[in-house]
Amino acid sequence: MINPQLIRWAIDNGIDVGNNSTIHRTTLLTLAVSILMVLVVIKGVFTYFQGRWTEVASQSVAYDLRNELQRKITLLSFSFHDQSEAGDLLSRAIQDVERIRFLTGRATFRVTEGVFLMLFTAAVMIWMNPRLGLLAMLAMPLLVVQSIRFGRVFRPLSAQIQKQLAVLTTRIEQNLRGARVVKTFAQEEAEIERFEKENRRWFDLSAFAARLQSFNLPLLHLIANLSSVVILWYGGTQVIDGHLTLGELVAFTAYVAQLVTPVRYLGMILPAIAMASASAERVFEILDTIPDVREEPGAPELTIQRGTYASMACHFPTVNTAMC
Repeated sequence: MINPQLIRWAIDNGIDVGNNSTIHRTTLLTLAVSILMVLVVIKGVFTYFQGRWTEVASQSVAYDLRNELQRKITLLSFSFHDQSEAGDLLSRAIQDVERIRFLTGRATFRVTEGVFLMLFTAAVMIWMNPRLGLLAMLAMPLLVVQSIRFGRVFRPLSAQIQKQLAVLTTRIEQNLRGARVVKTFAQEEAEIERFEKENRRWFDLSAFAARLQSFNLPLLHLIANLSSVVILWYGGTQVIDGHLTLGELVAFTAYVAQLVTPVRYLGMILPAIAMASASAERVFEILDTIPDVREEPGAPELTIQRGTYASMACHFPTVNTAMC
């Protein structure tokens, strides 16, 4: 928020010709540039800790999720493993958890940063010049509508891509595990054809997702950049008429660029959010599974004494009580 105001102040008091002397204007310009350099250094320091801490946080989430998945899969009943494919479980534990990790790290931070940046930028623009500020905000509803439309289409598509990737992983795992059987019955060509069919389906889904993203991001930029064009034209006429200073116009264009930055983040992060949402459903589908065989409330613990399960045996009258 401070940088555009410093630029405005430097232009209006240090660069633009006014009543101040040349030496005074040079001093003001040097002061503004020095403050900008200090702010750049401070931002660099904070950016370092931001990148470090967000990555540690996201890796911690992935660490806990993988441990919990491994624990849950190990404790689930045989009936669950009879109905599940090893490749699908492997895909959920690695690929899906990795997508969630990205969302809980830099993606979440970028979304939060973008929201605050848009709110504060809009407030400052309206405070500087209400008419220009409102003109700059005209494109925001269109951006929100387009983002919601894209999310509704891309989220189920991401779920299909993840499921198809699990099918591919399962196919590879089965071929590797059953290589001897495949060669014994001379089924190499048949297995290659089956894998190629599943791989083609995954390719088609991924290509369709890429086409959606390739259309969505430029459209968001187009809508956002329309504000820059309007601000430049209308603000330029205000400067010519003397209702706006040159520094204020430059500051406004800088603020409009800051409004475009969250849009750029949004265009890149929306697909990641959709993929992570679909991945989260697949991961928590495992974590929320209730085992068919589970402990009853208040069940006594099994203790081994002299090679027998004594504590349980004592509950049955047909068992020799000498064992207890």
